[in-house]
Amino acid sequence: MVSSVGAMIFLATPHRGSNLAEVLNRILAASIFHHSPKLYVAELKNGSQTIEAINDQFRHIAPRLKILSFLETLPTSVGPKKMVTTILLYVQDKLTKRQMVVDKGSATMGYPNEILKSMNADHHTVCKFDNKENPDYISVRNALKSLITEVCLTGVGSVEALAQAQEWVEQMQHLLGACENHQDDFEFFRKRWTTGTCDWILSNTIFNQWATDQEESPVMLWLHALPGSGKSILSSFVINHLLEKSVCVYHFFRFGDQSKRSLSNCLKSTAYQIAEKNPNFRYALMDMSSSSKTLEKADPKTIWDKIFVGILFKLVLPITMYWIIDAIDESDHPQLLVEMMQAVAKSTASIKILLVSRQNDDLISTFDRLSIVVPSVFLPVEDTKKDIRTCVEKEVQYMRASKKFKSMVIERMVAAAHGNFLWASLALVEVMRCNTQEDLDETLAAMPSGMKQLYRRMESNIISKTIDRPQDQRLGHTILTWATCSRRPLALNELTQALQPEFSIVLDLQFTISRVCGQFVIVDASNRLVMVHQTARDHIMTTGSILAVDANEGHKNLLTKCLSVIEGQVHRRGTDLQSDNQGFVRYAVTSWAYHFNLTSVDTDEPLLRLASFLDGKTVLAWIMSLAQLDQLKVLVYSSKIMTLYVRRKRSHYRSTNPILHRLPELDLVESWATDFLKILGKFGPTLLANPSTIYQLIPPFCPRSSMIYQLSERRSPYPPPLQVHGLTQDVWDDSLAKISLGPKTQTVAVVCSASQFAVVTGVGGINLYDSTTFDLQRTLTHKERVCAISFSSCSNLLATYGFRTTKVWSVGTGNSMYQVRNPLGSRAFTITFTADNTKLVIGSNDRLIRIANLANTNPTWSTLHEGLLKADTTIDRPVHNVPWRMAFNSDASCVAVAYRGSPLCVWSLVPPKLIRRCMRSQEYAGNAWTVVDQVIWHPQSEELIGLYMGGHVFRWNPWEDTQQELQAYGSILASSPDGNFFAIGDSNGTMKLYNFQHFVLIYQLSCENLINDICFSPDSKRLYDLRGQFCNIWEPNALVRADESVEHESDVVSEVASNRTAAVSEAVAQVRDQITAIGVQFSGRHQALGNESGIVSLIDATEGSHSPFQLCRSDVSLSITHLDWSSDGNYLASAELTGKVVVKTVQLETDRRGSTATPIFELKIPVSPEGIEQILLDKEADRLLVKNGPAVTVWSSIQEPEGEDNAGTSIMLPDTKWIQHPRDSTLLLAFSPGHVQTYRWDDLAEVSTLDMQKPLFRAVTHDSPKMDQLSLSDHVVRIGSIFANASGSHLLIDTIKATATGQEHSTSILPTSTLKSPARWSSVTPTLLPATIQRLIEIPLGLLPKQRIIFLDKDHWMCSWRVGANPATEKVQKYYCLPKDWLNVEYLKLCALLADGRFLIPNNGELAVIRSAAMSHW
Repeated sequence: MVSSVGAMIFLATPHRGSNLAEVLNRILAASIFHHSPKLYVAELKNGSQTIEAINDQFRHIAPRLKILSFLETLPTSVGPKKMVTTILLYVQDKLTKRQMVVDKGSATMGYPNEILKSMNADHHTVCKFDNKENPDYISVRNALKSLITEVCLTGVGSVEALAQAQEWVEQMQHLLGACENHQDDFEFFRKRWTTGTCDWILSNTIFNQWATDQEESPVMLWLHALPGSGKSILSSFVINHLLEKSVCVYHFFRFGDQSKRSLSNCLKSTAYQIAEKNPNFRYALMDMSSSSKTLEKADPKTIWDKIFVGILFKLVLPITMYWIIDAIDESDHPQLLVEMMQAVAKSTASIKILLVSRQNDDLISTFDRLSIVVPSVFLPVEDTKKDIRTCVEKEVQYMRASKKFKSMVIERMVAAAHGNFLWASLALVEVMRCNTQEDLDETLAAMPSGMKQLYRRMESNIISKTIDRPQDQRLGHTILTWATCSRRPLALNELTQALQPEFSIVLDLQFTISRVCGQFVIVDASNRLVMVHQTARDHIMTTGSILAVDANEGHKNLLTKCLSVIEGQVHRRGTDLQSDNQGFVRYAVTSWAYHFNLTSVDTDEPLLRLASFLDGKTVLAWIMSLAQLDQLKVLVYSSKIMTLYVRRKRSHYRSTNPILHRLPELDLVESWATDFLKILGKFGPTLLANPSTIYQLIPPFCPRSSMIYQLSERRSPYPPPLQVHGLTQDVWDDSLAKISLGPKTQTVAVVCSASQFAVVTGVGGINLYDSTTFDLQRTLTHKERVCAISFSSCSNLLATYGFRTTKVWSVGTGNSMYQVRNPLGSRAFTITFTADNTKLVIGSNDRLIRIANLANTNPTWSTLHEGLLKADTTIDRPVHNVPWRMAFNSDASCVAVAYRGSPLCVWSLVPPKLIRRCMRSQEYAGNAWTVVDQVIWHPQSEELIGLYMGGHVFRWNPWEDTQQELQAYGSILASSPDGNFFAIGDSNGTMKLYNFQHFVLIYQLSCENLINDICFSPDSKRLYDLRGQFCNIWEPNALVRADESVEHESDVVSEVASNRTAAVSEAVAQVRDQITAIGVQFSGRHQALGNESGIVSLIDATEGSHSPFQLCRSDVSLSITHLDWSSDGNYLASAELTGKVVVKTVQLETDRRGSTATPIFELKIPVSPEGIEQILLDKEADRLLVKNGPAVTVWSSIQEPEGEDNAGTSIMLPDTKWIQHPRDSTLLLAFSPGHVQTYRWDDLAEVSTLDMQKPLFRAVTHDSPKMDQLSLSDHVVRIGSIFANASGSHLLIDTIKATATGQEHSTSILPTSTLKSPARWSSVTPTLLPATIQRLIEIPLGLLPKQRIIFLDKDHWMCSWRVGANPATEKVQKYYCLPKDWLNVEYLKLCALLADGRFLIPNNGELAVIRSAAMSHW
């Protein structure tokens, strides 16, 4: 902030104090309100130490500032003309005169660059102007304008600089989350500093030894002291001192604020401050922000490794950087913080770290271990008497007593404090309240000497003052409960709301707090309620008096209060939770789970209270409120807490009477815990965009056994506004999507980046998919079998290693950016980019590491340390030692190599040397070694994870040679990017998920088919696997819960860690044959489904369940590719993948089992490379059209296919989409991007050609140079779909243009009346939709009555808009949004709309039928 200031204006500012300060203190002392003299008023006196200190600090920055000082020139009337008491005669005499409050000498700073201007004003009017014509106003305005112009011209505060600053702030917020304002705590403690204190440390030998820049000086300083000895104020003093001479970053852990106990928040705040001060570090973080996932929810170790070890410690800083971290003993993980500091020893950046805390045994041993690695010194704060004396003297000087008595008070206070600042400050409050010397003597005599005794005295005083007022005692106890048990400090306005209605509105809450809670509770500078010290909190929670706060009881009461507030004030119609008077409601909405977590399982009250909340209507209002506050992550935290509580409660029930067990309530809580996760995973974006959807638009898409579905079903009106039928799944599953890569496709590997994932096929193709919609974006063709693949860290490049060449692709365009010829006969086991993405590194079967520099115009492979991997690695027998597995660590500085004939070896590349061979434990292999079948590096540590041949997974640190094993059979291995988990796939199709830290199985998924490959998404929330021709995307609860790091994470983590025997979460994925074709009767009753096994089924779209029944089955189990009904619904045509086309007559019986499908026409055609693209029956099933690539053929369905007369009539007409003429059953319409052609059904004779005016897109020919860049289709422009309304009066035409980044839609309306042109050649003009509407359309679906176009928008909401309306006045109507796991490109290609507004979409082998009441009322 200081560096961003270019100028300052002062209006009659007393830089050197004012002689009226003493007068003001006399007024305060003599007032009828008995105010004590104020220290800050005394500091305004001429020559005070505080003013001198401020001026001394300012002189360091003043020379580079533009300074403008305005002077008052008129005397000011500073008091009333008359006083009401004779005691104030002296003061009255002083005040009835008009005086200069700030004279010229005090208002002038005296710097050469200071400009002085006089104002015709006194001290009251120097900044208050009557109007804009006031000469003083004009003078100040012009001065401001001049300074701003000058500063902007010099670049400080320029628009560009502000824009850049805003950009990096936004990127830091994306990467780190919203960091707490670190300056608040510094200023809080700095304001409590007394001039003349703490300066002893500047002359301390140990401190100066640490603070010096000398090379051999200690890096780490641990300053430790007893509680209450002023450590935090001393830290603020050191910070202030270091800020004046160097770069200093800092963090204060605060016991009373849960977020400020978080180690993750400490590291993020530190990184943010460093980024503010160091451009190189800032730019590196900005690069990380643009190329990787956010670290907002990352664990401390991940943040430390990625930001500090991975970036900061590799920089060279121009000057030494100092870190000050205060109260580390109040953090969630103090030992972890100290242990992580060992990495500072390897830092090239000059960093000095000061850690401040109490002393305890755990920290002593941790610092002892640290000192072995990092040069460290310890500084105990033992003698604080001098500072305490200074503080006491500062206060006692205002006491109205003799100097001798003041000296006696000072000596007794200093002696009794025993070095404890807290004791001295609390005792001084009582001393300063004394009015007579007798009071002082009595108070000093009764003053206890220790903190425990002082706290007891404070208790006694509170109890004695409120003994006759039970209401005050209850109020005091309630306030103490909030102060000790709240998740974060409450603001006073929040506390006011929390106390109601049990207590009436308190007129002066701050005064009441001091009266009923004494000095245990204070209101800090931010107007928040906090305990005066952690020791005070500990005392209140352990004392035996009526003020005692029992933690379990306190959290139970606060849980009850939070839930009651939610039930009473969060309503379905919506509550403005962002308003100032809703502060406590926001606290309740986000914090009840915190209190529930800390309740005892010995009582059923918390369980019953939560079950009542979950079983009521308010739970949905709570979820809506979280969405309004953008706090949906609370769902994850609440789910964790509820699951852990249920686990603890069930364990508790084992030793209690079964009759007393509350099992229904436990089941309810456990079921909602699952629902919370799935609601977030499947509907998170929908909720954020429209929170009210939680009531009626989300529950119908949930499984019938889910709590949210059952709750909604009980409370929804009948008929419900939204119904979803046809799905048999009653429970949540973990499947997010299933993508088919086509029959006979061999999948090889899958890799993920931030926004895409790539699947490698056996023929050298690489399919790139969008990781949100799972839409195929493009196919890259390597033209060789690919054996290794890797994304760059920025996700913009993809490297593929083939048999002859390595190619580096641009992910954005699909272009081949680089091509490197591979060494003859060399096959890469692994490929990776270096950290800066400028080089490629491979490890290959010829025992060589190679590197290619992409900065060169024509990059080539060069060998890195040619003899490194060729050293003899055998142990007990000579073998031809050829590697068969290789893996690089995260920065490609080490490589692990597995052999068939020798142990796994780890080699360092910088410097080149063998680190260690992996020798197995005697417990498993008799001190021998075992062949390693798979090996990967843990992404966040120096350990490896591997699979031994024979069925054991192991973790191994090659530097420390520590190893851990676990029995687990598998053939595929993958680690999550955050390092928390790893997954194993076995030959039975089972995928197992393990917690890396505890090395335990936490989840397994059973599914059919062999697993070819596994990988995690970059955010570690999803798993991708390849099975046969399919790529599956899974989102297990175990990953979702772990990914969402929340404020009180330590409580959850500790409980998980202590409960390793918890049951493993198991899931079974039901594999159904996927739907590959739908035959739609737009206005009919039955809809036909074809699947990948050749089965054709029907559903009755009018019945409630919409369950399918099998109609017929193909002779071969291959996909049905197309289905089409005759207009009367009596005939059904089908096309199979093999080229077999069949027309059957369908006879439906009331009993479904009696329904039959009898073939009346059948033929087998050679399938073109493009495949069969379309089949079409005429109205009476007398004709059949088949579009096979560019060839269009019509057969008579009543003739036999043999013979010359039955060969059909064919024409060649590529790039067309065919429909039956809506008004003339004897005609066909063929649409291409620029034309509409009419043909006769009988002989395919052309009737007319209509040129479409206003072509939607200019067609690009096949030889366009853009075609190599666009691999989405064979044509840049094509007709996507054509829909007729029920009456046939209008057609909806969707034209698709392929682009480098995807595809664009253009939708138009064409009246069928325009197709009746008498001329053979003519033109028609379709009506284009307005651009504002077109931009919303993702998938057009059809036309319904009242000229409403129905479509799915970009966010996959079902929408409608009246054609011809003014989009500015008639908005798009939205009805419901499809769940995220339904957004499979294969499903969306087959979705269809019926005439009554029902929507059909496949989902995991079933057909969902969605009915919206609002769409059915047209």
